[in-house]
Amino acid sequence: MTAEQQTVSVIVPVFDVEAYLEQCIDSVLEQTHALLEVILVDDGSTDGSGLLCDAFADRDSRVMVIHQSNAGLSAARNAGLAAASGGFVTFLDADDWWDPTFVSSLLAALEAHQGAGIAMSTFARVPGAAWVPPVEHTRMLAPGEAIDLFAGPHHTLFTISCAKLFRRDLLDDVRFPEGRLHEDEFTTYRILLRSPTVLVPRPLYSYRQRSTGIVASPLTPERLLDAVHAAEQQVTDLRAAGNAPAAAWATGQSLRKRMRLIALLRSSGRSEEAAEQAALLRRAAHREGGWGASSAFRVLGLVARRSPDLAVRLFTSGARWRHLSKRAAGWVRRST
Repeated sequence: MTAEQQTVSVIVPVFDVEAYLEQCIDSVLEQTHALLEVILVDDGSTDGSGLLCDAFADRDSRVMVIHQSNAGLSAARNAGLAAASGGFVTFLDADDWWDPTFVSSLLAALEAHQGAGIAMSTFARVPGAAWVPPVEHTRMLAPGEAIDLFAGPHHTLFTISCAKLFRRDLLDDVRFPEGRLHEDEFTTYRILLRSPTVLVPRPLYSYRQRSTGIVASPLTPERLLDAVHAAEQQVTDLRAAGNAPAAAWATGQSLRKRMRLIALLRSSGRSEEAAEQAALLRRAAHREGGWGASSAFRVLGLVARRSPDLAVRLFTSGARWRHLSKRAAGWVRRST
């Protein structure tokens, strides 16, 4: 059976998106590839979203609905994965939508590149511009190439679980981390390590930017701590995969995010927690050594070994921190 002949499971977590849900699901049901299993997971919506899901199921036999108490995005995706029976799986956020050829284009890319188990497109921000892809023409990337792009300016493109089509067996033991934010940071790179990926440099996914979405929600210490933990897990896994440059990049991300966390805890009056995180920053700076390719960040790591507080102040001082961190390095060398 060719890729184009396979059923694609579409997992759509739904929570209080009544105003956007119809456009989203219509874009799925109007795909040029009709062999779809559409799984709508109503995650305890308090508006009319759940009723809309049921209406879609009544209208189209390809749609199934799971109603559950509110448990968060990861739990909703995991419920969809448990119910999925298609040969391929893709995720779609309920306030976004697809080009009519999203599924068929990615299936065709997989069919044309034997051995690949993942296909992905770029996306367009609405409002905003389309993501500028790292390639001009459709190309198959080895796992190491995909991770190299993940660990750099194209991190967002390669991190989001949406705008991708996965062969089902690649997800057999994958579950999104329930109770955490930054769920894609914990998950997608692990799948990219398992198979070549075909990148289709066309914005077939439309990402709605709205003030009430998860991405636009206020930055909290809890949210930043999840980001730190995700980056630390990336370091462990990327080292195990033998990709030292990507692991070094993730190390830098984890330490920078921890410095932002310390600053936010202090500004929130949570001084004891800030002190605990500062102690973790010092230990991490000693353990990790360099913080990536940037000389300024390597200097900042040197500062953090001696004085985490100074490192945080330098990092949060604005545009002048790179210059100041180099001066601080001299102080560290003189005082050791």
